[in-house]
Amino acid sequence: MIDEPAPPARPAPPAAAPLPGAPAGEQQVRIVRWFFFGAFAFLIYQLLLILSLFSDAIIWSSSLALVCFPIHKFLQARLPSRDGAAAALSTLAVLLLVLVPTLFVWGVVIKQSAELYPTVRGWIAAFQSSDGAFLASVLPEFLQGYWQRLSEFAGQSALFAQFDLQEFMLGNINAASAKIANFGAIMARNILLGLVNLLLILVMLFFCFRDGERFLHWLFDTVPMPVAQAQSIALRIYQTVTAVIRGALLTAVVQGLLAMIGYQIAGVPLAVFFGVVTGFAAMIPVVGAGLVWAPIGIFIFMKSPAWGIFVFAWGFFVVSLADNVLKPVLIGSRARMPILLIFCGIIGGASVYGVTGLMIGPIVIASLLAFVTIYREHYSPESAGRAAEAAAGIPRAEGE
Repeated sequence: MIDEPAPPARPAPPAAAPLPGAPAGEQQVRIVRWFFFGAFAFLIYQLLLILSLFSDAIIWSSSLALVCFPIHKFLQARLPSRDGAAAALSTLAVLLLVLVPTLFVWGVVIKQSAELYPTVRGWIAAFQSSDGAFLASVLPEFLQGYWQRLSEFAGQSALFAQFDLQEFMLGNINAASAKIANFGAIMARNILLGLVNLLLILVMLFFCFRDGERFLHWLFDTVPMPVAQAQSIALRIYQTVTAVIRGALLTAVVQGLLAMIGYQIAGVPLAVFFGVVTGFAAMIPVVGAGLVWAPIGIFIFMKSPAWGIFVFAWGFFVVSLADNVLKPVLIGSRARMPILLIFCGIIGGASVYGVTGLMIGPIVIASLLAFVTIYREHYSPESAGRAAEAAAGIPRAEGE
């Protein structure tokens, strides 16, 4: 059998012409890189859309985990190699110590808000009917002259003559009580949604306690920036969260509780409601809790001078001075963000994001300050000059 000659080989197809100015291999790598990062960004965007439904639960659970992490470390030390059990006990402790009392107090506040308008209206009516004569009679002699001159000035001033105290206070109080009642009605209609959110917070809190440290180490290794800078930002956020919750919110809670105790002793109606309002006012710089207990003291003084003086003394020496004692103990020197910035972050964040903004606002400000610090230390022209001088061995003048 004669072997037939093999057919001639087909010529290879011509290679695709590379784009001008770039070799074929480099162009392919660039296309693959753009495709990868485009798909990566798209997947991150989709993940953020999916997680946006749980954003409130994620923020509150992670914030509570940061603040209550010392409790978890204590339980973890007592239960070695049982991370799940320690995380479950830590979650139960947060539920019993934080979430349940908060829900109970809010229920009482919503219930008492319906009685706010008639209570304040009765106080204002008693204050206006006295016409200042009763107040002048119970003041010490050295203050009666000042009160008399102040009363005459108020009567002759056109500005005070046009000011209607009853309309001003009752109008604002009526609007506030209506908002609180509306909030309570919304909560009652969405009780199932509230329970689901509470369950989500507890579940995420458990995983934050159990896997939080491992997640942070993975995040530091994944973020495309030096580990030291990522840790600096994380530390700044941790300090801010602890400053907000321990320093601002927890101090306000304690001051509100102390005010509520004083109101109960003095027989002030709606003591729980006014205690909560005093706690919120305690976060306002300068004036603080005095914005609430001082007017209450005046109205109670009109009814009973002795109890009015008690409210003034309790408010000043117990409620307001507690701020100076608690914040150094709860925060110490860890919070490097001024209290004014924390207050602006809390109020501004709440107005933009709702209740969750209490945490989002200060965290955003703290993150920005951390980035500014990193920029000044590593990327600003001054930092480049310092690095060049250090590399050249040029000594810097003291204080520069």
